[in-house]
Amino acid sequence: MIISIEKEVENSIATAIATAGVSGVYVYTSTVDTARILPFVSIQAEISSEEIAPFTGIFDLTATISFVARADTSSNEDYDSKFFEIQQAFYTDPNLASQMTTASDSLLFYIADIKNITQRVVASTRTWARDIKMDIKATAK
Repeated sequence: MIISIEKEVENSIATAIATAGVSGVYVYTSTVDTARILPFVSIQAEISSEEIAPFTGIFDLTATISFVARADTSSNEDYDSKFFEIQQAFYTDPNLASQMTTASDSLLFYIADIKNITQRVVASTRTWARDIKMDIKATAK
């Protein structure tokens, strides 16, 4: 089965989270368009550009990993602890790019680095959310 580069990146990030042993959260990729059960991690990747020149096959991607949990049913300490557990999944030995390459059937990852982390509160749903933005460079195997 052929899947897009974006979906392969999302699946590799989900595998990294699962391999790190993160439990107690549901993990969704962008292909899931049904209601999500809290607490959850949502992963979405998109191609920013093609590196060096067109048709090189080396893609610059941005991935957003969002952790969302109810603010009225979990304490701030529990939320922070779970977020840091998820974040720790991206600091592995060997590095995350190597781990994602091993998890992927069709992509070779050169770089997978955390670019920034933002926090927000969604008052209408009473949820906390933190987004991890990741820069990724990948090509076909």
